[in-house]
Amino acid sequence: MSDRNRTESDGNSRPAATWFYFLLLFALSIPFYFLGAAGGRLPLAAFLPMSALMAFIPMIAALILVYRERGVSGATTFLGRALDYRRIRGAGWILVALVLMPMVFATEYVVLRLEGRALPDAQYFPLAEIVAFSLMFLVGAIGEELGWQGYAYAGLKHGRSALSAALIIGVIWALWHVIPFIEMGRSVGWITWQCLGAIALRVIIVWLFENAGQSVFIAVLFHTTINGPWGVVTDFEPYFDPFVLFGILALLAGGVAALWGPSTLARFRFAHGHA
Repeated sequence: MSDRNRTESDGNSRPAATWFYFLLLFALSIPFYFLGAAGGRLPLAAFLPMSALMAFIPMIAALILVYRERGVSGATTFLGRALDYRRIRGAGWILVALVLMPMVFATEYVVLRLEGRALPDAQYFPLAEIVAFSLMFLVGAIGEELGWQGYAYAGLKHGRSALSAALIIGVIWALWHVIPFIEMGRSVGWITWQCLGAIALRVIIVWLFENAGQSVFIAVLFHTTINGPWGVVTDFEPYFDPFVLFGILALLAGGVAALWGPSTLARFRFAHGHA
């Protein structure tokens, strides 16, 4: 079965349904925006507003539409995409998904040091809390990526390049986070650079997805590592600058598009036998 046919049989969206999916996504998120506006914080992660619970809304919105279109069997198949690790073409892509963001954060740290910023000594959570945060971020990543990559991407890619679909999802993904960022007390500048970084991140996620056999699981792993530092360092804020991070991610996303091609993000320019 071709990748295209296999993707369509997994309960993913038709092109027209994708735009309705985005409307449903924002409609279902409204109660969580109000919940965050009330000022509550997550019990385990006090640095996150209660609106962070909307991490499951991309999955729920997609599940509603898949069930409507394909019934219980389609919904079951769709949920199974969260653990579709058998699709992954080689363990190397798992390694890339796990180490790429730690390398990005390490590069950001070096840049901040070169700028002469005084950074405090890092304090780390106990191991039990690190494990708890990791599981929390993993579950949240499943809730998001089943929607973004498992449902929306297939519909958007019809008639578009992989890069164009990634940019559209990236913009919507970023806008979806704006209200929670405001509820966290972030400045306009911080939100702007963070949103631009999210768009670059989506290009990287789509690149991983396409090269790893269209695996949602690989997107989940990578998404988990994006949030990882907040579950390791007790006060990660002094080490985080969204402007610097955006610069690094933009270079990565641009390099990916140039080397693997905007059409599919999966045809490495210097691969043996590539025309």
